[in-house]
Amino acid sequence: MPSLNHIHLIAPSYPLTAQDIELTKSYFENLGMRITVPSNLLGEDLLCANKDEIRLAHLKRALNDSSADVIWLLQGGYGLTRLIHKLLPMEKPRREKLFIGCSEGTALHVFLNQFWNWQTLHGPSALTIAKQKVGTQTIEDVLQILQKGFSRYIPPALKPINPKARAAPTLSGMLVGGNLCLLQCSIGTNWQFNPLGKILFFEDIDERGYGVDRMLAHLQQANMFDDAKAIIFGDFVGGNEPDGTSLVPAVIQRFAENIHLPVFSLPGCGHGDENFPLPFNIQLKFDVEENRK
Repeated sequence: MPSLNHIHLIAPSYPLTAQDIELTKSYFENLGMRITVPSNLLGEDLLCANKDEIRLAHLKRALNDSSADVIWLLQGGYGLTRLIHKLLPMEKPRREKLFIGCSEGTALHVFLNQFWNWQTLHGPSALTIAKQKVGTQTIEDVLQILQKGFSRYIPPALKPINPKARAAPTLSGMLVGGNLCLLQCSIGTNWQFNPLGKILFFEDIDERGYGVDRMLAHLQQANMFDDAKAIIFGDFVGGNEPDGTSLVPAVIQRFAENIHLPVFSLPGCGHGDENFPLPFNIQLKFDVEENRK
């Protein structure tokens, strides 16, 4: 039996079908895991899987369940940012759970990392794995973490983008971050992400070059990079120009050349064909690919 055996599936964001929920539940039950899904997970709402108060109640119930090991986002979309500020008055549960998710899940990563000091896992949604919409290596890596925890986790090698990164044989520290748009959305809120001393990870989907540039400029002008340790860019999928090209790589390169921090890339982490798991709020040591001896 897996060591992280009891999984709460949550849908705090976009709606999905009952068939997708059952498919996901069956997939993980067939792996020997115990799955909890609220009976009223789906309901009527303008944008999300259910009304705010019901989605919030589901989230709080999962966080407070003393028997739960994992809280897993069924799918992303939009909706968590409507709920996160309502978690701030909540008393921290005695038992820590491992939250898994990406994209919209970034908001919950920020809250759990900063306010409760919990470790979380940036990785594919539960539905994405159940439908096998990511590569075999991603699925195997995530399942190994469920079985063994982080004891056997080896961080992937980074690719340096700027001179400061090329001068570093390794990069050590705590990784935080997630979806660039969601992190920008936190600015000015009472759950604003705190980059102090951290390695920042960014990824996104369907953002054109000017949009990525605007978000990075906003964060820079808000002094969010002043006390960070380094920046890692994961995959930026989609967002092509009308002619089919992408300006995002050039935008990231220009940004890297004009910032005081070492900047790296990490292909295979984000919304692409692979979404390798990345532990947040845990001490990691990355090799730097071109600098290994």
